[in-house]
Amino acid sequence: MNILKIILIIGFSLFFTAASIAETHDVSLEPGNVYSKAEFRMWLPDGVDNYRGILMLNPGSNGDGRPQVEDEYWQAFAKKHDFALLGTFLQDHMHVNMMIEHYIKVAEGSGKAIIDAIDQVAMKTGHQELSYAPFLLWGMSAGGEINHEIASWIPERVIAYVVNKGGYYYSAVPPEETRQTPGLYVIGLDDYPSRNLMIKGMYLTNRRAGALWTLVEEQGVAHEVAGSRDLAVEYYEAVMKLRMVEDAMGYKALKPVSEDMGTVGNVYKHTIGAEEDVLKEDTTWLPDNDFAKSWLALMTKKPE
Repeated sequence: MNILKIILIIGFSLFFTAASIAETHDVSLEPGNVYSKAEFRMWLPDGVDNYRGILMLNPGSNGDGRPQVEDEYWQAFAKKHDFALLGTFLQDHMHVNMMIEHYIKVAEGSGKAIIDAIDQVAMKTGHQELSYAPFLLWGMSAGGEINHEIASWIPERVIAYVVNKGGYYYSAVPPEETRQTPGLYVIGLDDYPSRNLMIKGMYLTNRRAGALWTLVEEQGVAHEVAGSRDLAVEYYEAVMKLRMVEDAMGYKALKPVSEDMGTVGNVYKHTIGAEEDVLKEDTTWLPDNDFAKSWLALMTKKPE
């Protein structure tokens, strides 16, 4: 083999290796009405022609969620489903009580900042499908709060979302479209009563009105992720099977869900299956039987 062939082989190998490397893109935006900082990081797995959705990773209060896109756990999920990962970093302007986040009021500007950041990456990379990709929303504490607010603001773009042990919700009674968007509401029974009462009250009120939401109460768990991340992934995947059309792109292709597409559990008796003479708000919607078993296992798990 002559030297020219060797050079060509090495060159082509380097080209295809470089072409298959995952991409990371950072976006910074100017301060806005309800936020002093808006910075984002998107991770794009390699070998994807068209991204089917975006998994948004929202951190706790005023925290930096950008490093979460480097988490191998979430990267494996993104690769499996041809999703992009988006880590957010939103912070409040200084105000009297910083534990009550203003930036989660997405309809007042922070939501547009998220969309603008996605559009910038879409334009930069040539993946225009990102600009209309549907969302899965993950978050803990204030991350769960902003997930609820995003689902209340643009429910049509949300596949499923997680509310996870947060404390403040500006949209406690959201639009009907949000009630028809699957949401996983997670409580740690050893967390502050104020957080638990807020989440459970919001859940019960909307479940009574027919919300296709799921309530989880983790025993022996305080203000921590605990088992909620693994359960959230099972939830996402179960709902994705119901809502996403193979080979279809964009949030407008999402299919609606209905109560009878899944099953129900009793949040007090810890049972699965429909029962007579049970209040709607005593039940929880479960997207399929496999998830129902995981829900029951977590609900009944005793603290170690």
